[in-house]
Amino acid sequence: MAKKLVVVVSDEHSPPDFMERAGRFAEVVVASNSDRALQELRNAEGLFLWDMESTVASNSSLAPKLEWIHVPGIGVNTVISQEVLSSAVVVTNTRGVFEHPIAEYVLGMMLLVAKDFRKTYDFQRTKAWHCRPTSSLRDQVAVLIGPGAIGREIFKILTAVGVKVFPVGRRAVAGDPVFGHLNSSDELINLLPKADTVILSMPLTGETAGFMNEKRFAQMKPGSCLINIGRGGLVDESALITALQAGQVGTAALDVFADEPLREDHPFWTMDQVFVSPHMSGEVYGWEERAIEQFLENLERWAKGQPLKNVVDKAARAV
Repeated sequence: MAKKLVVVVSDEHSPPDFMERAGRFAEVVVASNSDRALQELRNAEGLFLWDMESTVASNSSLAPKLEWIHVPGIGVNTVISQEVLSSAVVVTNTRGVFEHPIAEYVLGMMLLVAKDFRKTYDFQRTKAWHCRPTSSLRDQVAVLIGPGAIGREIFKILTAVGVKVFPVGRRAVAGDPVFGHLNSSDELINLLPKADTVILSMPLTGETAGFMNEKRFAQMKPGSCLINIGRGGLVDESALITALQAGQVGTAALDVFADEPLREDHPFWTMDQVFVSPHMSGEVYGWEERAIEQFLENLERWAKGQPLKNVVDKAARAV
């Protein structure tokens, strides 16, 4: 008898176009709201969160037969509850689809700041001819906090254009095949004052929540740039606003926020030093098809009792 898979979609979006192919490996049921999803999960073994903002997996009791949860993205914060963490449920995510586009976003934001493109566009709108020097990325210093798959792509693309990147993880590692030397977070006290740009690319966990706070903003090089493509909860937003107003942080490029969508009265919208993008750094044309192909491969493996790909280390992602 085929296992049952519940696919959770949002009210605003249609189910992904893979049902016929998925039906070869499992009994597939689509749920467009939490109540329906919870009802169907009572006797389901699999859960596919096409709606990545759904909290069905983390805000309710664990379904008794559940074996597998898949997320069509990299972050799994809406999945890793204490109950999921302590269970035998396997969590998988989607890798190899979003990492390079996110790295391109980081490079784009650094160029936007260095080349002063915002002001150039403003001058164009007023037909003002203001020739002026701008900065080069070559030999700029970037501190990259978060050495995962996204961090590795960011490191590659920035070093290719001459940026001096200092990668930072929880612990120091010598001889890493990509980074060479990986610095420990304890070394940030010496690295932050040197950085022209600080990039956040780590997951949100109990250890990293509020990681960039008043103390760390004070350690940053005055006028430097903060780029966050990790999770909004990594940043104390009130402390960042204060640091921006004081000029301690010169610019912030933010793709993620503590509460999304960003409320209309949030100060970030109107601050000239802030670039707001709506959690889209990895959104490139064709990502859905690539994510679905990865999922279908894992679905076939799951149906046949084979090891799954892209298994998440749940303990490392604990919130």
